[in-house]
Amino acid sequence: MKILRITVIVIFVAVTAVFLRTYIGEKLNYDETIPVIPVDSDIIEVSFRAGDEELKQGVTATDGKDGDITDKVIVESVSAFIEKGVCKVNYAVCDSDNHVSTASRKVRYTDYTSPEFFITDSTCFSLYDSIDVSQRIHCKDCIEGNIDRKMILTSPDYVAASTGIFTIEANVTNNKGDTSTLSIPLYVEDRPAYAPTIKLREYLVYLEQGGTLNPKKYLSSAADTEGVNLTSKVRIENKLDPSKEGMQSIHYYVTDDRGVEGHTVLNVYVTGK
Repeated sequence: MKILRITVIVIFVAVTAVFLRTYIGEKLNYDETIPVIPVDSDIIEVSFRAGDEELKQGVTATDGKDGDITDKVIVESVSAFIEKGVCKVNYAVCDSDNHVSTASRKVRYTDYTSPEFFITDSTCFSLYDSIDVSQRIHCKDCIEGNIDRKMILTSPDYVAASTGIFTIEANVTNNKGDTSTLSIPLYVEDRPAYAPTIKLREYLVYLEQGGTLNPKKYLSSAADTEGVNLTSKVRIENKLDPSKEGMQSIHYYVTDDRGVEGHTVLNVYVTGK
């Protein structure tokens, strides 16, 4: 028994010695310093196409033990807009002892533009047509590209099987939280399905207030139902007032040899300066 007690005591002393050596060693080598991430400005200005390296311009990081650890800084996240074109970018860095520090600042996208709608076919219909604009009105965003999937189209005043000028309300919000809306006129006319057609190169144009526009350059072609070219016979009714902000219309008409008239519209949205 005496030998057993001595053995146990020896083992206990040995284990205690190992523990104390490890504990003291860790204490001596333990790094209590926290990394620091200074930024050289409260806001930076970059293109919306900027990558992480550009977003990290002017950001450095130091640690009491590791020294300069700027190369370990990462862009942790970029927020939605806190105001149009301005986000909050968050940075993080981790030292060799897994201490993490963070910092943030604003970033302004110098070339950002809100989502814009575009129209690929006429918003003028015959009363006898199947009226569907969902494949004619689209939306593009400078950051996300095509965002048709996020677009909502409504027509609060449309009355089925009726002629008149109705309103299409287009609404879209991109992943930064920026919302664009546009009211587009919908024409439903009592004209035969065999009326001549007029094709435009574009059906929606954005024009800066006070700018100029040549309606003829948007005319692509006109033809009757038998394919006879009527482009030279197209009449343009242009009452555009570039000083007036908002949606306006330029009308294109053509009449075939039977006296049947075709009609389409170029929507012009005059934007504020």
